[in-house]
Amino acid sequence: MRKIVVAAAAIATAHPAWAEGTLFNHPWPEAGGWGQAWGDEDSPPQPSAPVSRPPLPAPAPVVNAPPPPVPVSAPAVMAPPRPTRPLPPAITTFDPRSITRPAALDQTKERDNDQPVHITADQIVHDNDLGVVTAKGRVEIAQAGRTLSADVVSYNLKQDVITSSGNVVMTEATGEVTFADYFELTGDFKNGVAHEIKVLLADHSRLAAASATRVGGTRTDFDKAVYTPCEPCRDHPERVPLWQAKAERVTHNQDEQRVEYRDVWMEIDGIPVAYTPYLSHPDPTVKRRSGFLTPTIGNSSSLGAAVSTPYYFVLSDQEDLTFSPRWLLSNPSSTATSTYEAPDNVGDSALQHVVLAGEHRWAGAYGQAKTVGSLTADRANGDLRGHVDSVGVFDLDHNWRSGWDIQRQSDDTYANVYGYRIPMDKPWLTSRLYAEDFGRRDYSVVEGFAFQGVTNTDDNIDKSPLVLPHLAYSHISMPDRWGGTWHLDGDALAYTRVEGTSADRLSQQIGWTRPLTTSLGDQYTFTTSVRADGFHSDALPQVGSAETGRVYPTVATNWRFPFINESSTLPQVITPMAMVAYSPVGGNSMKMPNEDSSDFELDEINVFRPNRLPGLDRVEGGLRGAYGFRYAAYPYRGGQVTAQLAQGWRQHTDATFAPDSGFADNLSDYLGNVTLSPAANANLFNRFRLDHDNLHTARDEVGVSAGPKAINTSLAYGYFEKSVSTVDESVFPRRHYIAASVNSAISQFWSFNAASNWDMAHNGNNLGWVAKAIYNDECFAVTTNFIRNLTSDRDYLAGYSVSLVLVFKTFGQVPLTAF
Repeated sequence: MRKIVVAAAAIATAHPAWAEGTLFNHPWPEAGGWGQAWGDEDSPPQPSAPVSRPPLPAPAPVVNAPPPPVPVSAPAVMAPPRPTRPLPPAITTFDPRSITRPAALDQTKERDNDQPVHITADQIVHDNDLGVVTAKGRVEIAQAGRTLSADVVSYNLKQDVITSSGNVVMTEATGEVTFADYFELTGDFKNGVAHEIKVLLADHSRLAAASATRVGGTRTDFDKAVYTPCEPCRDHPERVPLWQAKAERVTHNQDEQRVEYRDVWMEIDGIPVAYTPYLSHPDPTVKRRSGFLTPTIGNSSSLGAAVSTPYYFVLSDQEDLTFSPRWLLSNPSSTATSTYEAPDNVGDSALQHVVLAGEHRWAGAYGQAKTVGSLTADRANGDLRGHVDSVGVFDLDHNWRSGWDIQRQSDDTYANVYGYRIPMDKPWLTSRLYAEDFGRRDYSVVEGFAFQGVTNTDDNIDKSPLVLPHLAYSHISMPDRWGGTWHLDGDALAYTRVEGTSADRLSQQIGWTRPLTTSLGDQYTFTTSVRADGFHSDALPQVGSAETGRVYPTVATNWRFPFINESSTLPQVITPMAMVAYSPVGGNSMKMPNEDSSDFELDEINVFRPNRLPGLDRVEGGLRGAYGFRYAAYPYRGGQVTAQLAQGWRQHTDATFAPDSGFADNLSDYLGNVTLSPAANANLFNRFRLDHDNLHTARDEVGVSAGPKAINTSLAYGYFEKSVSTVDESVFPRRHYIAASVNSAISQFWSFNAASNWDMAHNGNNLGWVAKAIYNDECFAVTTNFIRNLTSDRDYLAGYSVSLVLVFKTFGQVPLTAF
């Protein structure tokens, strides 16, 4: 037997036997760090990752060395000096292709010569008689991004088998790291076995097994496996994770990017809680994949029992769709509290037993869109019912963008009955299509609107306006030599109804504004403007069709004089304020419709505007103004105190403001607000309107919140006197309510929330309440939600709603109950 021993610190080769295999690319230190995180206290510390270094001097001659190696295209990869183990004096480059092997093996491996294999080791032992090459001491084998690290690696040239032992670590390009005590692999890394294996997946979840078998380079079977995405406890890594899945066999198919489990027990805190003979989910390399999602079971007073079976479609890298049919299994509860009579039986149409619902999402480099919709047939009469809620925005270029907001439902109660919460910031649904331009000193928009009411007091859809189009333009100039700026505003509007007023409006305004600060410190803002409006209307109440116009000039001055007390303990600022404006009396002809100036609420902010009415349909004329003051204090320990009180006045009284608006006479009601924030976790807000004759409260809004994140409570109180619309003289009843809530972040992972509302205008009736508890950590979440609704609206019935959802990281969510 002839034995050749070569001491080496770095070996580079293009051995065809190692030209194929699994994808490994992660460096050595990551594997060592995970081994410690797993909790194996007996694992030795891992060495540093090898890096390239300059070539060393020519090696010393070696006795009985083989002939010089055949030159290869791959450069040698040299290992850095090891401070804990000095390198031997002899270093060489070894090429296994110089060793005699069977010709058939060379022919089958010839096609792999293009993929070089880089080997780093302290020592190489070649037994020429047995055909075994053994690398010892910090061995690393890297090929096309794959890495195998071990204390000892042996390669049987005759059997084409690699065996590795002692701190074996394999890394893959996907981010997966595998640890084992012993590995036996074929030369192409495609087949093999391992004992006492541990795997750190790309998403930092972990898998351990007694043994593993690799088949075809794309499938790995784990026996007696345990899987968990939970991180080990830092103080006690030996503790059982919060949840884990134990299976007789786990199969990871890399081609299909799927992990399958057989005979699975789910354990929470070490206690078995659920069993399933089969479980499957995508592996961590998969971000999105089509397939069924967890079903949801529910029951409601309005619909009865139902089950939803969502299916997720991946349409492209930027687009996906969730189709969520909801199967209605029973009749609504007969014990629900409502004057609405639930049907004794449902119809024969298939659509009366299912709600077809879905959500489409798209996101690109220059825009995004999201659409939620549903369709069903009424269970009593078979009428089609449904809704759509869609939003999208697209950048056309650096200045222009376009988009839409669509909110629509078949009838007033549909969204509430079927549980589709359409986000609304107004008491009606709004659909908008628009395109807008953002310039450096101007803005333009082209848009259209459609509206839909959601209460039983709203007019039918034929009386809702369709605004198409609305065009607006605004421009402000650079300051001129006096410090003033010119502003130009244009507006064109057309709206129509099936029943009711339709009109066209054209408005143009030009103005000039000049700010001024005197040597005393008081501040003035002078404004002059002139506006021209033209109207064409049809079906006006008491008028019919009409065409008219007006010219509306305005001159206004706004004055402020802040007084500052620069105290070291309590800095204070008191600012008297006043406004005076003049326009010709009149301008509100009966031939002009009033659509955008009817919703008026006087407050301490808009009382200082020259034209206190919103919109363009109505104007304020005559000599008018406002006065008041603002107070602010800033304690040196933090927080702030602010207060503002104001009152408006006008020389000419007319019917511009409604009787209950707070400005029916020459003097308006007293308007004010107070804000107290003595600390970051304590706030008080009060906004009020007091009658100017007897100080009777006409509006009062109070909000209080106090407490740290551990437990924070809030209370809101509201009181609004009844009001009369200036358009159709409809009466809005008095509103009087109390809302309370408690929020508690009990710990890092637990939080709790509860809220309730009371209608004080009707003997303090409770409108409903909600309670929610949430647990959320790095691998597990629990959400519980209990809702009690005490109001009814036709077929929307009062009742309960309870949900409990368990969310397992990487496994998905399990809605256990939803009633």
